[in-house]
Amino acid sequence: MFSLGLRCWRTDAMRRLLIVLGIFFGLVIGVIVLGLALIDPNDYRDDIAGAVEQQTGRDFELRGDIGWRLFPRLALDLGAFRLGSGDGFDDTPLIKADGLQLGMAVLPLLRGEFELDTARLQAPQVNLLRNAEGTANWQNLTGAETNEQTSDGSGNGAAGAPGWLAGLSLGGIELTDGQLRFDDAGADQHVEAEAISLSLGALRLGEATSFDASAQVDHNGKQWDTALAGELTVSADGRVALRGTELTANDLAIEGLDADLVPSESGWRLHPLTAEFSEGAYQGDVEIDTATTARPVRFDESLTGAQIGPVIATLSSIQRLTGEANLSATGQMALGADTSPLTTLNAETQFAIRDGAIRGINIARSIRRALARLEGESPAPEADTPSTDFTSLSGSATIRDGVARTEDIALDSPLLRVRGRGSSDLAAQTLDLALRVSIVDSLEGQGGAELDALKDVPIPLRITGSWTAPRISVDLAKAVQESQSEQLQERLNEEVDKLRDRVEGLFN
Repeated sequence: MFSLGLRCWRTDAMRRLLIVLGIFFGLVIGVIVLGLALIDPNDYRDDIAGAVEQQTGRDFELRGDIGWRLFPRLALDLGAFRLGSGDGFDDTPLIKADGLQLGMAVLPLLRGEFELDTARLQAPQVNLLRNAEGTANWQNLTGAETNEQTSDGSGNGAAGAPGWLAGLSLGGIELTDGQLRFDDAGADQHVEAEAISLSLGALRLGEATSFDASAQVDHNGKQWDTALAGELTVSADGRVALRGTELTANDLAIEGLDADLVPSESGWRLHPLTAEFSEGAYQGDVEIDTATTARPVRFDESLTGAQIGPVIATLSSIQRLTGEANLSATGQMALGADTSPLTTLNAETQFAIRDGAIRGINIARSIRRALARLEGESPAPEADTPSTDFTSLSGSATIRDGVARTEDIALDSPLLRVRGRGSSDLAAQTLDLALRVSIVDSLEGQGGAELDALKDVPIPLRITGSWTAPRISVDLAKAVQESQSEQLQERLNEEVDKLRDRVEGLFN
């Protein structure tokens, strides 16, 4: 009986305690609701703007009405706003938008959890600018000093997510009609993205969510229609994983993109990184150093079994090379350099392409025309687009400060053998190649008469100028002269051998 009474007393006491706590929290919430109902947040616009300016060191302006709701969820409706870029960037803002809406559940806050509704950002415009002195408008914001340091390498780089994010839940992100502009005056780099849209599903740490994004991009005058869709997972340690992602950029479609973006001591690492495009398989390991202003990127990449023509055409608008390619490259470049990033590229590369063609250059036709001029005849008119077919094209290149140099160019076809060396300035898109061409069979397949007289004769050939309009010169006279010299030397050697035989016969 005593124990039963004790249990009843405890139950009654607990019930009374819960009632008291309920009344207490009800009064607290009621006071908050009453206070918020009597307060107009627009009366504190100047105080809010001043607090943001003090924290960021940038001019901040609220251009729209601020609204909030308390039921059924706490919601904030921030009108149009504008955050400046600071001194040295005229009046261009760092960011502005037509509005931001964000809601939050109240009761989960009592458990230390942040349950947010879908965040909606309307017509955001972001301007990332670096002036001629090398100063960027996104530097020196709150927390930037700890992550963005000088080129001496100091700084703590990227860090994992704060512990409190473990209880964060975001209903999603809806971004419409966005704009992004990047201008680097020192490197003469200009990128603009318009019509940016982003739809991200409910996001909770450690759980996958779907996303869909698209934009129209202009990079130094080249237009790109881009779209990205897949699954995204964000972990509490800051890791971001993409799975089953599809990326399209104009005519280039990348499928099965899987990537892990992992924070490191100095920045971020993309590894593992795999994808399929242009009928080939890609593997990469990319590290981005965000702890220095130079933003060095280290890479180790390979592409196997890919049709190289569409890839080059999409990336450079130059339709010069076709074939099935195996490529590899290891090196680094600086994204934040004062010049074009290509001028900072240092790498070791290898390439092997089979069953392809070099468009715009017909080596056999160039030799045939040179022979016609040597014989005093007029070269035949070109009837079609020049092209050199090959069964294999291989070599390696060492790139230093954006200039690629090779010593082992090898092109083979049933008609020709080409060997040589040369260089190419990747930023200026120019080349200078010194080649030796040997004719090994009839040239009828290349659109002209046979040149059996030059069979097995090494012919010097030089290709110079721009990638889009290369100049080809053939020193056929030198080839004939060297060939005749070799034939004369062979004949002299034969005569010497005959004379030696005669002398030995006299003494014998």
